[in-house]
Parts: sequence; structure tokens; C-alpha cells
Amino acid sequence: MFYRNSYDGIDGYAADLIRHKARQLVGKAGLTEDDRQDLEQELMIDLLGRMKHFNPAKGKKTTFMTRIVERRISTILEARFAQCRDWRKCTASLNDPIPGGDNDSAERIEQVCSDGQMGHHGRDTNEQRQNDIRFDLERVIAALPEDLQELCEKLQSSNMAEIAREMGVPRSTLYGKLTKLRDAFRDGGLEEYL
Repeated sequence: MFYRNSYDGIDGYAADLIRHKARQLVGKAGLTEDDRQDLEQELMIDLLGRMKHFNPAKGKKTTFMTRIVERRISTILEARFAQCRDWRKCTASLNDPIPGGDNDSAERIEQVCSDGQMGHHGRDTNEQRQNDIRFDLERVIAALPEDLQELCEKLQSSNMAEIAREMGVPRSTLYGKLTKLRDAFRDGGLEEYL
């Protein structure tokens, strides 16, 4: 904490100003009393770094210091309210247990997606669900034998009668393969999409 005359070269007005402004910030933008000393230090370091630009011909020293401190506070608040860091969006700790989870020891951190976002907080749930379905479909199809993979591909654009004509096989043969395909999707946990 910076106190008047506690360090050589630090202006008493600057120390008082910074202490006052840091106290005003506590309770705003998610800042707590625990953050106050860090705020004071950050404001003082910024002010000391900018004092070399002070020109007495352009204004009073106290006005210059006040403007520098207020601009730094504005920058701090802007960063805290930035969409990617907005402290108001953080409603839970990543170490909190997952509500309704099967495993009592599971924590939210275990649900963080590979892109660094929480599954239901970071993106639209419909988009997340579509991505999950796409991934599961690709996984199941990749595990199929080549003839069933080919049938999957053809079913995207043609019906069974067209595929049977194109391949020169009876539809009953294709329906047998379709049964195997459905079984593979059920085994892969995709029964609801059949």
C-alpha cells in the first residue's frame, strides 16, 4: 500500500489520490477489498511511468496526475467489462461439483470443451448439440465396414430403390444391409436419430 511519504519521490497528492480512487473502485466491476492493494499498485506504477510526460507549461501537476489515474481506471473497468472477460458472466467456480452428475467427484472443469469454453455457457446449445451429433455420426460411420459406409453415403442423396438399381442388387439385399446399419447406429448410441 502506498502511504504519503512512505517512498522517496512519490508525491503525497498522488498517494492520497490513488488510495482514494482505489477505495472507490472496491465493490464495482467485481472488485473486492482484496483487490485494493493491487489496484493501488497498478495505478501508481502507471502514474510513475507517465510522469515524464508532464509539462508544467500545459497545466497543473495535480490535474495531470488526476487525469492519468482516471484514464487508467477507465482502462481497467473497460477490460473487466469486455465481453470475453466480463466478471458478471462467471456465476460458478470450475471446481464446483456438477449438479445432477452421476459421479459425485465430477467438477465443472471436467466439462470444459477442447476449445476452452463451457459446453452450455460458451455457445448456443443447438449448435453444440448439432456438433455432438455430427461427431457421433462420423465416429459410428468410420467404424462401419466399407460396404455399409458406401450405403450411408448413397442414402444421403438417393432412396433404396434407386440405390438397388444403381448397384444392380435386389432391394432385399440392401434392406439386409440397412438392418446392419441400424444395429450399428443403435450400438453407437444414435438410436434416436434412426
